[in-house]
Amino acid sequence: MSQYPLEICEVAPRDGLQSASKILTVDERVRFIENLLSHGLTKIEVGSIVNPRLVPTMADSDAVYTKLLQKHPANQENFSLLVPNEKGLTRAKEIGCTYVALFTATSETFNKKNINRSVSESINDIAHLIQSARGHGMRIRLYISTVFDCAYEGTKNPEADLPRFASLFADADEISLGDTTGKASLVQLTQLIQSGFLKPWHEKIWWHFHDTYQRAEANVRYALEANFRRFDSSAGGIGGCPFSPGAKGNISTEKVVALAEALNIPHSIHLPLENTITGVL
Repeated sequence: MSQYPLEICEVAPRDGLQSASKILTVDERVRFIENLLSHGLTKIEVGSIVNPRLVPTMADSDAVYTKLLQKHPANQENFSLLVPNEKGLTRAKEIGCTYVALFTATSETFNKKNINRSVSESINDIAHLIQSARGHGMRIRLYISTVFDCAYEGTKNPEADLPRFASLFADADEISLGDTTGKASLVQLTQLIQSGFLKPWHEKIWWHFHDTYQRAEANVRYALEANFRRFDSSAGGIGGCPFSPGAKGNISTEKVVALAEALNIPHSIHLPLENTITGVL
């Protein structure tokens, strides 16, 4: 098995906290992220610039980013912010963010409920946002949700749905494929990987599994065995999606690391992570 090291994008400060009932202060979120940094988790999604009325837990993400950048300037290229639209991207530019995440979904219904756009409209919007971000030298992470299942539309067909996003795959630096409901089956994952569609983008692919139905570990193991090394995960397994009913629980960073260790895949993360989430929720 290839010894390329495991890479983690730690999403607890964004995906992990966005559905939480407790709203943390800017300083509490900064301390949380600094705890993650101390454990070797350097690639961190620190928040999202969204309407605070819709996602109050993500209010003041720009202030969180600014404070982190002041304290840890050397990690700027690894601190990302999720931005849903041109307004969010503009604010990211204003505060000097150089790494942004954009998002869409394969489900028409989910897209309508999440961003009030059709799939086609969201693809066009993101193409424009990427062009705008590139003009400021930004790196682009692209989230695609509901790849395997949708809370509203049921089981999805990744091989049929993903090709329409191919132009975005080419333009983005990273592509995070989301199992939003946690229902992705090994059969679906195997068929997608073996279809060959992802082959041109292999080095860009990140897997974003939710562990709602305890399927995520098996899926991560299969992806690791298929020589993928990049995964989104959340310390303690906290998080979910407020726009997808029942979609709780990102796979924990601890589980991903344990799976990598079982396969003798190197990494630079220091366990345990319990103290990173103490008092967070």
